[in-house]
Amino acid sequence: MRIGVVAYELEGSPSGVGRYLEGLLTGVAELAHDSEWHLFLKGEPFDGPLFQSHATGPRIVAHFDGRPKGSAILWEQLRLPSLIRRAEVDAVVSPGYSLPPFVGVPRMVTLHDLSFEHLGSEFAVKERWRRRMLARLAARRGDRVLADTEAIAADLQNTYGLPESKVGVVPLAVDEHFFQPDTDADLAELGIEGPYLLHLGTLLPRRCLSLILGAFAAVSPRFPELQLVLAGQNHLPDPLVLDRSISAAGLRDRVIRLDYVPEQALTTLYARARASFYLSTYEGYGLPPLESLAAGTPALVSGGLALDDLAPRYPWRTELDLSSVTATLERILKHDDPAASIREARDAIHALTWRQCAERYIAQLKKALAERGNHP
Repeated sequence: MRIGVVAYELEGSPSGVGRYLEGLLTGVAELAHDSEWHLFLKGEPFDGPLFQSHATGPRIVAHFDGRPKGSAILWEQLRLPSLIRRAEVDAVVSPGYSLPPFVGVPRMVTLHDLSFEHLGSEFAVKERWRRRMLARLAARRGDRVLADTEAIAADLQNTYGLPESKVGVVPLAVDEHFFQPDTDADLAELGIEGPYLLHLGTLLPRRCLSLILGAFAAVSPRFPELQLVLAGQNHLPDPLVLDRSISAAGLRDRVIRLDYVPEQALTTLYARARASFYLSTYEGYGLPPLESLAAGTPALVSGGLALDDLAPRYPWRTELDLSSVTATLERILKHDDPAASIREARDAIHALTWRQCAERYIAQLKKALAERGNHP
């Protein structure tokens, strides 16, 4: 079986979709499976562990087009189809939100969420409609459409009218290095020297920053050394609202802003935090709280995340109101042994590996081939 992979998300700085694809291919490489995975990349060649030859298991081949400039989406829609046809693959898979047309073989796409359909105000008009157009076309073109959770699978069926038989669920795993963080690493170069709480992720209206700031302001008099680290790009409709909110809460000297965190510092940033936040009115999966728990740090979360399925009895899930968030944060900060309370969730997260995810992914791919009459 020869599988073509839309892989340009592996190029440049790691994206969420790129990290998902890298993890999935890491799992694929561990399988004893007679297949070839042909990665189609837009830019110039670069070295990567995924491209190395393996004595056993699948063969992973990188195809670099040498066209680093220009729009990745235009490249995918206009040039990639001819590259795929020339490679004579048996199927094409895309890790996120769009599919190339006119490839002549079964296709499978992952739609991680539909935030651009439900939360249109978070996107500029042009970006919102670009995402909607590509996702709707991918949902129609794909022989199978994958979601990360059962909740998003149901959302795809309800929003796009997809039949249940066309939609599959393949969860995400947490990379192994999050379970073995370097807790002694120095974070001073990031401006962090004392104890802190952490919010890691793009700053968006749905991420309930007012509740995070309000809860932190409520507990800060009792924890005068504690700081709040907000790590992630500011994509609020009015970016200045964040600074005004921090000042209004009297927290200007207590909040540290980090636009970008180097990949090598992520595990330490999670592990050294007293707790992390992940509050949202809508999410596809919610990987940051799983990474936080893997690193041994309790995560204060809302419902509607993958953690709901992995750990239904998780103790630090909260309603999205200030009193509930504040009370949950106080319970975490006063807990004598938070490690004991997160152990069950951490074990469940650790049990879900990229190899298992890859096995489920290939099973879904075989369904796409069988439904077209192509039997792998």
